[in-house]
Amino acid sequence: MTAQSSPSTTLRLTHITKTYPGVRALHDVTFEVLEGEVHAFLGENGAGKSTLMAVAAGAVAPDSGTIEILGHRLEQASPAVARSFGLGVVYQHPSVLDDLTVAENLLFALPADQRPPQGQVNEWAAARLRVVGAEIDPGARAEELSVAHRQLLEIAKALALDAKVLILDEPTESLTAAESASLFLQVDSLRQQGASIVYISHRLPEVRRVADRITVLRDGEIRGTFDAAAISDDEVLALIVGRPVQQTFPAKPASRPEDGKAALLRVTDLRGPRLSGVTFDIAAGEIVGLAGVEGNGQREVLRALGGLLPHHGTVEVNGARADTRTPSRSRRSGILYLPRDRYSEGVFRTMTVRENLSLMVLREVAKAGFLQRGREQHRARAQIEDFDVRTASSEVMVETLSGGNQQKVLLARSMAAAPIVLLADEPTRGVDVGARIEIYQLLRGAAAVDRAVIVASSDTLELQGLCDKILVFERGHVVKVLSGDDITEAKITAAALTSEVHQLAQTGPPRSSGRVGRALRGDYAPGGILAVLVLALGAATGARAPHFLGALNLSATFLLAAVLALVSSGQLVALLGASIDLSVGPLMGLTVVILSFFDQQGSGYGGLVIGGLIAVGVGVLVGTTNTFLIRTMQIGPVISTLVTFIALEGVNLLLRPQPGGEIDSRVTAGISTSFGAFPVAFLVVIVLTLVAEAVLRRSQAGRELRAVGSDAQRAFRMGARVGLTALVAQVACSLCAVGAGILLASQVGIGDPNLGGSDYTLLSLTAAVLGGASIFGGRGSFVGTFLGALLLQEITAATSFLNWAESWQEWLPGILILAGAGMYSRLRSRGTRRAMSAAGTG
Repeated sequence: MTAQSSPSTTLRLTHITKTYPGVRALHDVTFEVLEGEVHAFLGENGAGKSTLMAVAAGAVAPDSGTIEILGHRLEQASPAVARSFGLGVVYQHPSVLDDLTVAENLLFALPADQRPPQGQVNEWAAARLRVVGAEIDPGARAEELSVAHRQLLEIAKALALDAKVLILDEPTESLTAAESASLFLQVDSLRQQGASIVYISHRLPEVRRVADRITVLRDGEIRGTFDAAAISDDEVLALIVGRPVQQTFPAKPASRPEDGKAALLRVTDLRGPRLSGVTFDIAAGEIVGLAGVEGNGQREVLRALGGLLPHHGTVEVNGARADTRTPSRSRRSGILYLPRDRYSEGVFRTMTVRENLSLMVLREVAKAGFLQRGREQHRARAQIEDFDVRTASSEVMVETLSGGNQQKVLLARSMAAAPIVLLADEPTRGVDVGARIEIYQLLRGAAAVDRAVIVASSDTLELQGLCDKILVFERGHVVKVLSGDDITEAKITAAALTSEVHQLAQTGPPRSSGRVGRALRGDYAPGGILAVLVLALGAATGARAPHFLGALNLSATFLLAAVLALVSSGQLVALLGASIDLSVGPLMGLTVVILSFFDQQGSGYGGLVIGGLIAVGVGVLVGTTNTFLIRTMQIGPVISTLVTFIALEGVNLLLRPQPGGEIDSRVTAGISTSFGAFPVAFLVVIVLTLVAEAVLRRSQAGRELRAVGSDAQRAFRMGARVGLTALVAQVACSLCAVGAGILLASQVGIGDPNLGGSDYTLLSLTAAVLGGASIFGGRGSFVGTFLGALLLQEITAATSFLNWAESWQEWLPGILILAGAGMYSRLRSRGTRRAMSAAGTG
């Protein structure tokens, strides 16, 4: 790579054009960032800002144009290459990998020469987190983090790279004022060190705080670059929206909405998580704001009233007792919650705009239980027009819309349900100034038709301009009520910071210890449970049938367990990568059939080697074929590997229509050699299991596999080789099946086309799931899978010794799967629920 830019230019994008079907996202955009400057990049949602930054980061390939980072030309779209050139990105929607720990997320993006020694990882991670003011346990799984902590982790990841060019895309949207202030200090420090920062934000006060220059993008084209001190806010806003902005907030009613009216909503002594005796009234036509330092209960009020948090107290709507125990009951009582995080709790991203708009009114667009498409489309078009949703049609996926338009879809859907009380948590989060004005008008319009609106917002200016009354929270109490001329930024802030409330009543059951709870939700908890079950079943069966614990039976059980453990480990590799392989059983059978042709009596180990090498080649071919079908042809892994399953079954029958081809007994005897009750093959599989577990936890390859399985798109943004990882995972799965087939051949001694099949396919999945693997990818344990395979084989042997019906060989694993999956799911969901309940508290 040769330098092509002047030394003062660290990032140069030249004549960038990018189009999507029916949409021109960027048109001939040229953008430069200088060394040691903070360059604010502004524009409405959908203007193309994030697309341009994704092009700079190597996550999106432009149709034309060039990208230069610190003088290096980015020849192809590759986040890993862009990162190696010195560019880091903090994405608006954090690229946090839920199934990895906090420390692993930090490590994943780092080049090998920047990673700390294994024994110092947690200490290093804690130090990196303290830089951004985040007190987070490095060992916590990322899925347990609140929205704010995920954002801080995203920032810490980028800073850990020591990037010379740093892109911050809406970095403060989920942060408190204190956390934002800490970030601004980091920005100042990086600028002084000569780093270049691209700062994307919808908040002009932030831009004024940090920016040296401002560039405005509208409709995919640059509208100008200016010194920050040389352009006014009004001029910036006019450039962003394409017209002069006369008024941000709609006019408030001339008279107090509550004057002369009975309370529309009355809340009395509301108690729950972070809530201690909250009482207030709201009148029809009123917009009430909830304010206070983050984490003092204002967001919990909304989630409790919306049926999302356990609580006690009395809630009345129009004088009638409201049931707010679940979201559906709250809705029937006339209360509807508009979530803060529209991506995880709001819109259904893979559904169309029409489908999203219809979800609250399905009965109104259906007849005899069937949706009437014409009626649904007519209603959707009317909502799109009324709420000014900017979309090509009602049939586009909602995830393709800008943030502001997605928020308007949510508002339209909510208002279609005709709520009496609308609960809006950060209704303008991640929304540009033009869409904000429209949303404020929609909220005021909703209140004007004898409804009440409650807004929780961290933006005191927004609360001042929009609300008729402000409830200020401190430690779960309403400590101040502001109305009329008292609603000012200064008085809202003063009320939040000068309260003398010091104690929050403890409600609800105490939480379990963090370390104990995390251990129970961890990847090794299932393995521990399985180990206990293996010992208990062995002891119970041995007590009734002493020969069960004899060396002969144990040796046979362990050898068959080694077969199952090996193929199950391969299945786990596929599951970790968010795939599955239904073809492992027939591939095992094909391996036995191949050996029956080459490893016949008298051929010795030479025949085994030749047959084994051919089987390995077939395994590589099968894994590669599965990857091609899944990734290139975009056929789901279940269908892809089912096709392979059927094809391999056919090959088996073609090669050996009937069992035949006796395998050399000397070879089978060698493979089955035992030390006492422990076959050599069983001991080898144990060693391989421990090695595989170490690779999974301690190597970059293992982290990359879990990262891709957790979220392939996020992993790609962080530099993962998604395609290569998927290929390696599928091939490794097939090769494990081949190895298991070789061990199986030593047991059966003949080429039987009916071996393997669905039995080993289902058993391998069962063992992996029992061992704690997630069918959605990213999580599992080789040790747990090994113990799951051992337990399944032990069940088979135990039922024979106990003279139980063969049906118990099927029922017991099924019962264990249900019990284990239910328990693991419950334990793991606790951490997720805590993160969800903290989503609004930071």
